[in-house]
Amino acid sequence: MKSGKKSSLVASEIAALWNTYESDSLAICMFKHFLNNVDDRKTRNLIEKAKQLSESHIEDIKKIYDEENLTVPIGFGKDDLDEKAPRIFTDVFYLFYLSDMAGFGIDGYSLFNRYIARPDIRDFFITCIKDACDLYREVADLMCEYGVFSKSPRVEVDKSSTFVESDSFVSGLNVNPRPLVVREVTSIFSGLVFDAMWRAISIGFGQSCRSKQVKNYFFKGRDIATDHYKKFSEYLMNEHLNISSNSDTFVTDSTIPAFSDRLMMHHILVLCNFAITVDGFSIAASLRPDLTMMHTKFAAEIAKYASKGIKLMIKNKWMEQPPQIIRHDKLS
Repeated sequence: MKSGKKSSLVASEIAALWNTYESDSLAICMFKHFLNNVDDRKTRNLIEKAKQLSESHIEDIKKIYDEENLTVPIGFGKDDLDEKAPRIFTDVFYLFYLSDMAGFGIDGYSLFNRYIARPDIRDFFITCIKDACDLYREVADLMCEYGVFSKSPRVEVDKSSTFVESDSFVSGLNVNPRPLVVREVTSIFSGLVFDAMWRAISIGFGQSCRSKQVKNYFFKGRDIATDHYKKFSEYLMNEHLNISSNSDTFVTDSTIPAFSDRLMMHHILVLCNFAITVDGFSIAASLRPDLTMMHTKFAAEIAKYASKGIKLMIKNKWMEQPPQIIRHDKLS
């Protein structure tokens, strides 16, 4: 952190720090459960590194909050984790989880940093981006070494360079639509990879949570993820493209709760935000109207599902209120 007189935190900086604290405190609980159950030594080392990074972020944010005389978020802690609980997920899942969380961390920190004015806060998030990039590289290397990295389809593309000659390329819903362009294949594949993890987490959380209502909510999410996964798969199969698959089911048969229902609900809502982001990027990348319609429909379904989750969180008094601006005319 740079010394000298610092300006007061602005809204975007408070929001970025608050969201990061919530996410990292949750991640620490997840990583502790993973470390209590992981078998593979190399995977353990990466989980430990991820946990240490999250712990470092938490300490830095606490210092900033203390300097600014702000209340440190509640977040998640020992009350949200049973460290004696058996594993819910497999070692291979741990790698997929680390890969996705590091990837979304890179995206999230980069977005935060665009709206940061104070140099010390900007430096903090630049460090977070570097941490996430380094972690992703190591996780991806290990997944490739173990043969579990999900590769997008290998394709043959037209070798010539040309210009689009008809607006049918971007309009209409033809019976025989044009072939997918590679960025559309990438968008569809990213949805496949995300839905596989979302489905696994929903199953693991659903079979081990305490509340029947929460269990039903998680399994509803599983069904949505499965439906989206099938639709994405159909698009690739219609183009005769191979779909990268993994034989690992990701989830064990444990029904013993490792996490609080509050933590698991919050985690699922975070995943919903990620899923909407994935579909949002896919909408921007898609030129075929049927793809745009599909991603828009999926994003709307997830937003509706997330809205029900938020109401369930509020009903159970599990939702920590984000920092809220003061209405000065109400102070008196």
